[in-house]
Amino acid sequence: MRKLTTDEIKKYELNILLDIQSFCVKNSIKFYLCGGTLLGAIRHHGFIPWDDDIDICMPRPEYIKFLQTYQSANGYIAKSNFLKNWDAPCAKVVDPSTLVDSQISENETGLWVDIFPVDGLPSDIDEVSAIYKKCNFYRKLYWNGHAISGTGRTRFHRYIKYLLKPLLNLYGLQRISNQIEAIAQKHPYENADYVGIVTWGLYGIGERMKKQEFECETKGVFEGHEFPIFSCWDSYLHGLYNDYMKLPPKEKRKTHSMNAYVKL
Repeated sequence: MRKLTTDEIKKYELNILLDIQSFCVKNSIKFYLCGGTLLGAIRHHGFIPWDDDIDICMPRPEYIKFLQTYQSANGYIAKSNFLKNWDAPCAKVVDPSTLVDSQISENETGLWVDIFPVDGLPSDIDEVSAIYKKCNFYRKLYWNGHAISGTGRTRFHRYIKYLLKPLLNLYGLQRISNQIEAIAQKHPYENADYVGIVTWGLYGIGERMKKQEFECETKGVFEGHEFPIFSCWDSYLHGLYNDYMKLPPKEKRKTHSMNAYVKL
């Protein structure tokens, strides 16, 4: 195996994204750039310089359609809780010719593009907040179940994992993921006036968008290619990052702490 440089990692991930876009265009499946990838498209017209992954999202009905039909011309593989070949409440498309050795998680994989389902949300903001708090609780359990024992920012975090991991694995990470999915789908996308990434919605109520604006598509440039973005990208990025055009301090410019290799 040969270790990949950061630039090579980004090139591999961009190729996965282009493969996904090609399939979605041919099969009339909607997707949008989101999260840090959308921020990168708006602020840098490509990857955030210190970032090393790609995030996209799909309305829940499109997400299911994609997972049921996706076939790659380049050998990429879709993984998800829905397909029963991954235990997270979201999906990813993986390049099996690569291997990622994460320094913080036992969940090894090839280089990937994350795909997050967008679900319906209620109009009442307090209900929205409660949904995200519940999902956040279960997500923390899920992360601890996959974390490498003895790792963490503090001594407490490093040693508590020795106790938590066996209990969480006994309970079942798939079961935790199913609970997150159930919470996220309580308000069907088709009937909702508001939507958001819920299963992996790290920013709480800041994730919420008006469905009418979310479904209105425009274009953004990412690494020299045009990709679809939702029309409410400005309010969405404010909800996630506040003053998103301002660069964060250097100590907050974090990557996924991974080493990636290509199989020879």
